[in-house]
Amino acid sequence: MGQLMTMENASKGLASAQDLYNMVEDNRNMQKNYKMEQNKLVHDQQANRERKTNILEQNLAQRRARVAAMGLSGDGSAAAEQNREAYQGYKDIAEDDYNYYNQYKTNKINTKYKIRSNTVNGLLNATQSLLK
Repeated sequence: MGQLMTMENASKGLASAQDLYNMVEDNRNMQKNYKMEQNKLVHDQQANRERKTNILEQNLAQRRARVAAMGLSGDGSAAAEQNREAYQGYKDIAEDDYNYYNQYKTNKINTKYKIRSNTVNGLLNATQSLLK
């Protein structure tokens, strides 16, 4: 009978250890996925900013060329229009950067929550395995 209890306790210990191992592996995988997502997000943000900046600079250069071709280089309204376009373009880029930043923060908060929740559930499962 005593040997049976020892085998049963060993079985419970192994099940508990397996639950803990699974929890740690899940947390490690979530952390790795989080880092990959964040790196992709930063890369996407940089590519978006570069693409929009290039488009804006091309549009402004074309506008300057058209205005110069018309001989209106000293015209204040042409310069004002160009400044408005530049302002709107850079404002759009800043808004995109802010949206990427918010997504980055949201991913971070969600991943931390998932890891904490998984840790608590893993510890509960391991404890239950021991107590059964």
